[in-house]
Amino acid sequence: MEQTLEKIDLELLPEEARKELIDFYEFLLNKYGVKKRRNLPKGFYSPIKVKSYIQIAKREEIYEG
Repeated sequence: MEQTLEKIDLELLPEEARKELIDFYEFLLNKYGVKKRRNLPKGFYSPIKVKSYIQIAKREEIYEG
């Protein structure tokens, strides 16, 4: 299934309509159990390659490259 990310320009709506739309959006998130995503920097969750920690005594040795 292909998803298209559409952005909605809320500035086109009057202030009251924006509030209603945001309220409805939050209702849908709750109804479908969707948790809001935080915008984190790209690669934030990327694992860091480290040496095996099994026989290493010093923390600095783990992160040597």
